Amino acid sequence: MARTSDERILAALISCGSIRAAAERLGVSQKRISERLKDPDFRERYEAKKNELLQSTVSEMVIMLTTAVNTLAAVMNDSAAAGSVRVQAADAMLRHGLRYLEAGDFERRLRELEERK
Repeated sequence: MARTSDERILAALISCGSIRAAAERLGVSQKRISERLKDPDFRERYEAKKNELLQSTVSEMVIMLTTAVNTLAAVMNDSAAAGSVRVQAADAMLRHGLRYLEAGDFERRLRELEERK
């Protein structure tokens, strides 16, 4: 396959999320795309593009976290809001806060284990 074809396959895989959907979009067989994914260089480029997209998405999410927390806090503290809505906001803050703490603890413990090696 020519380089241009590889770029089209990469773009389709990233935007469609599956070999089947990418093949349909490009009008090629699933086997053709699967064969390209067996090529180590192509696979490396595909993984790099996926990672780039993931990092970009994570960066966008981090930027939005402050707004999300502030929104939940505003609803939670709004005495004019229905009690059930305030409880849901408080519950969301607690659940997500706990997940954040657990993830941080897990990351710390994993780092400590890796440092022991």
